[in-house]
Amino acid sequence: MRLQKICLSFRSYSDADFQTKAVFILTSMTGNPAFTDPIPTLAEVQTAVGNYSSALSAAAGLGLINVAQKNKARRELEALLQQLGMYVMYVANGDAAILTSSGYTLTKMPEPSYISNPGNVTLKNGVTSGELVDSVPKVNAARVYFHEICDTAPTETTTWTRYQSSKARFVFTGLTPGKQYWVRVAAVGTGEQIAYSTVATQFVQ
Repeated sequence: MRLQKICLSFRSYSDADFQTKAVFILTSMTGNPAFTDPIPTLAEVQTAVGNYSSALSAAAGLGLINVAQKNKARRELEALLQQLGMYVMYVANGDAAILTSSGYTLTKMPEPSYISNPGNVTLKNGVTSGELVDSVPKVNAARVYFHEICDTAPTETTTWTRYQSSKARFVFTGLTPGKQYWVRVAAVGTGEQIAYSTVATQFVQ
């Protein structure tokens, strides 16, 4: 099971938004009973926030030196917040409520992918005699597809001939012209997930 984490990157923040976020984290951590011995100390973070705020104000009038000092102060503050974030995650051990109380932003947890039924099979004869082409709508979570065919009306005991493909379309070859075939397609996902389409039938030319 994956533990909930927080985002330690601040690259997407504008300078002003980064200042606001840093102040919010500092405020949220101050007096927070979940984090009794933060590393680095909140005093260090507060100093870095103050330095960055001053440099940001000075850089408002532009000037190469002022902008360079602002960028340096931002890098130093980001480094401290990243270090503090590692401490927060260690203490919280995946507890979303504790992580949220720190003022950091939670990362998005990956959602499980589930296989859906491919739906109806479309059949058509191929360009060459003895070919049959099947296709189903693409299933987003599918790793592979099983294209299965038989030459008698299927029952629960039917043995299907299976062809594996990475695509939702497949060409059966070497079939007997004039013979009727039945086809179904299975979408296969992770964790042995499998879902079958409906069965379609066609006479091969």
